[in-house]
Amino acid sequence: MTHPQKTCGACSVCCQELTFEIDGALKPAGVMCRHCNAPNGCGIHTTRPQICRSYFCGWHYLPSLGEEWRPEKSEILISFREGPTPDGLMDGVEFHLVGSLDKLFWLPLVEYIATLITDNDPVYLSIPGGPGYQSPWVYLNNIPELRDGITRRDFAATAAALRKALHVCIDYPKTRLPEGGKE
Repeated sequence: MTHPQKTCGACSVCCQELTFEIDGALKPAGVMCRHCNAPNGCGIHTTRPQICRSYFCGWHYLPSLGEEWRPEKSEILISFREGPTPDGLMDGVEFHLVGSLDKLFWLPLVEYIATLITDNDPVYLSIPGGPGYQSPWVYLNNIPELRDGITRRDFAATAAALRKALHVCIDYPKTRLPEGGKE
């Protein structure tokens, strides 16, 4: 359930950063939805498509995240991933950097990633792939250097491991989404 005190307000990050089909056409990531009236939100909110109704913004659903985590403020879109992870766990939390990639080293994000990994909650990192391209992602839980840095509470080692993970995303070959495909 969404946190009762949190509303989208002027935020429209999901309207731009997610890939979805609307009105029979693919709206690629990186392109603002044509129904978005930023900064006022969705122009068809009461009749918006099911894909929009069923999207769960992590900021809305994680009560411990304050106002500074709002996607348009933090430049981080938090989503929930369903299904098995590379190491056999289920589901997970994805941190999609939509602004400066340096946001990965924002202390509250590093601490939250560390807490999730310590609690054995699956964590993914992704960056925009560009309009029409898949967003590259990396699964963080099975990176030994990251786990070691977190365990030792060594911020420098943790940041170095996160930097390597970020470069996996940056260096990943661009993958065009199939026509009508979704990420």
